[in-house]
Formats: sequence, structure tokens, C-alpha cells
Amino acid sequence: MSTTLLLLSQLISFSAQSDIQLEVTGDINDGKNWVFFAPHEDEHVAHDFVKRKIDQHGGAFIILRQQGNREITLNVNNKQLRVDPNRIFTKAGRLSTLKKLNPKHANNHNLLQQAEQRAKQLSEFIIASMGGVDPDKTWVAMHNNTNGYDNDGKNGIGTISIERYQKKLDAGAKYLIDVTHSKQDEDDLFFVTDRQDFTQMQQHRWNAILQNPAVAHIVDEDDGSMSVFAEMKGIRYINIEAERHYKGVGKDHKQVQQQMIDFTFSLFEQK
Repeated sequence: MSTTLLLLSQLISFSAQSDIQLEVTGDINDGKNWVFFAPHEDEHVAHDFVKRKIDQHGGAFIILRQQGNREITLNVNNKQLRVDPNRIFTKAGRLSTLKKLNPKHANNHNLLQQAEQRAKQLSEFIIASMGGVDPDKTWVAMHNNTNGYDNDGKNGIGTISIERYQKKLDAGAKYLIDVTHSKQDEDDLFFVTDRQDFTQMQQHRWNAILQNPAVAHIVDEDDGSMSVFAEMKGIRYINIEAERHYKGVGKDHKQVQQQMIDFTFSLFEQK
């Protein structure tokens, strides 16, 4: 079977800052109720596979692009401020990521206010490109992470791992409500908002985390992420996480992530 992409992608520039663009593959208005989104440009292990699936089954795949990095740089008042693009979907998240990634500007309230408004505009641009806040849609986030996690005793790096999520749940983390740990690699996992999706993943022996619906109301759990924003808006959310090679550590789990994408499309057929 040919793997040639039949769909052409288009680039749409962010009007407030033209060096920020969305690469859109597919058609958000084709009647399909799913849209894939990749917020971090350097996490792209299975992007081509998603495009092929969109070509075959419809829907849309949107990639946030600027300079190929994980973070987005906002040009505000002749200053450059970085944000994590998966932390810009609420005001609390925007202010938090701005202060964390730009400590030298943390006390410049006027600049932070301007940057927060720019980040808000960007979040609205992204959501509009995904069809807006539509409870009938499923948002699927594409992410890649690093091998293991910081201080795991195995030279792991990063923060994403099913083992780490299990420890967080056991310690009483409020943003989690359930974790299922299969024999899959600890870095290959789903993070979801829908209990039925979680149950299906558990039955099919995938690593999966179920977000606590209460994050929509718990102020301290508002990190501005798309998963929290989706919970606030009653939108079904699925995050497909898989390991990637990073700074000489780990491997690209491309085949596994492709299988996870296939499984996600099988979930679409059930609803």
C-alpha cells in the first residue's frame, strides 16, 4: 500500500505575530468529530503517520510552528518572552508559564500583562483552528517525552512516565483519578479525560492516566494545559505520549505511537 500523502498542508499565520504559524492538514469542517493537535514542534515522532490517517479517515491535524523548538517565543514591546504552548489555554496557566520561563521579567507586571494577552490571542487562534469549543469534538494531542523521569534512580530525564504518575496518584495528587500500568514501556501512555476511553485502554493493556474531572474547578490544578481546558469545556481529550530519542538518551518509539494512533481511531468508531 502506498504511503504517499494525498492531502496538502497549508500554513496559517498568527495575525499578531506572523512568525508563528499553524500547519493544517485536512479539513476541520468535513463532518468528522476529531482533530489532532501538536503543540510542541520538536515532538514529531509520528506526525507523518497522523497525516496519513487524516488522509484516510478525515478530520484535521494541526501543528504549531515557529522555530522548531518546544517553546514559543512571543515578541512583546521589543522583548522576547518564552511560553510553553501547552500552558496557554487559561489565564492562570499563561501567567505561570511566563513567570517560570522568563524570571528576569517576573516582576515587570506591565510587560507580563501584555505578554499574557498575546498568549491569550494565540490560544484563541489555536482553538478557533480546531473548530472552536465544540463538545461534540474530540481533541487528540500528540506528544513525545524522554526516557524515564528525573530522579528515578535509572538516569531518566523529564517528567512523563506511567510509573511517576502512579506514584503521584498514590501520594494523593488531585489532578489524577486513576492509573493503569501495563507491560508497555513506562514512557508510552495515554492521558485522557473520558472514563470509557480509559477503560478501553485498560482492557487493551495500554498505559493510561485518567484526569480528575475536578481539575475544572480546583484552582491549584489550573496549569493552563489543553487537558484542563478541555475538562472545563466538557470536551473529550486524548493525549498520545510516546518516548523519543533526546540528547543521546532513549529511542523514538515510532511503531508504538503509530499503534496508539490506530487504537485511538478505533475508539472513534465506537462513539
